[in-house]
Amino acid sequence: MSLFLHGVVRASHRLPECSPFRLIGLDELAVVVSDRRENRELTEEEATAHLAELCALLPGGPVLPLRIGTVAVDEAAARAAVLALRAPLLRQHLDRLDGLAEMHVRLVFDEDTALRAVHGKATFTARGADLTSTIAGGEQIAREIVAWRRSQADAVLAPVSAMARSVALLEAPEHTEELRAYLVRLDEAEGVRAAVAGLGGVVATCTGPLPAFHFLDLAPRNAQQPASRWGW
Repeated sequence: MSLFLHGVVRASHRLPECSPFRLIGLDELAVVVSDRRENRELTEEEATAHLAELCALLPGGPVLPLRIGTVAVDEAAARAAVLALRAPLLRQHLDRLDGLAEMHVRLVFDEDTALRAVHGKATFTARGADLTSTIAGGEQIAREIVAWRRSQADAVLAPVSAMARSVALLEAPEHTEELRAYLVRLDEAEGVRAAVAGLGGVVATCTGPLPAFHFLDLAPRNAQQPASRWGW
């Protein structure tokens, strides 16, 4: 039976009661694992459950998450995977992230409002133009909307940014959506959620607290990140 590798924690980390995870120790560190009973891809439901269980680890201490779908054939391979990530660096990350968590904020702006805001700024127009020019014009309008959206988000999210240690811009699925990750104190997560709930003039949602995935670089030397359809 192989293992799923979920994250790296301190060896003294307290697992929640009834957690499906267990720890494999490596000196001061431990890798969080669960049994992989079948050789198949994770389902959406399993991935959602994985993330919920990973978030449940945060009250017990900092968590360095690995990408969903990372596997090892046995405990020895799991320990080797941690060593490949450079144990001294992992300890530094754990110390840096102690008491911190990641919060995601998603803003959705009205498309008509965005189009009116950027009207007349685009260089290209479809009138009398060939297909290439029309496409180029549409792409420039999209870029203008993204720039407008980012400026609006900077202003709207200023109270949230003031609470954060660091901010990461995430790829948004639509040009009218802004998605950002904030590194905040775990005990301020509800304050961030309340600040987002109080935002006006835009549709806003907040997710977290999450392990601080977007504020880490855990790729082994000379190795590619494991592929994952969920990005974790």
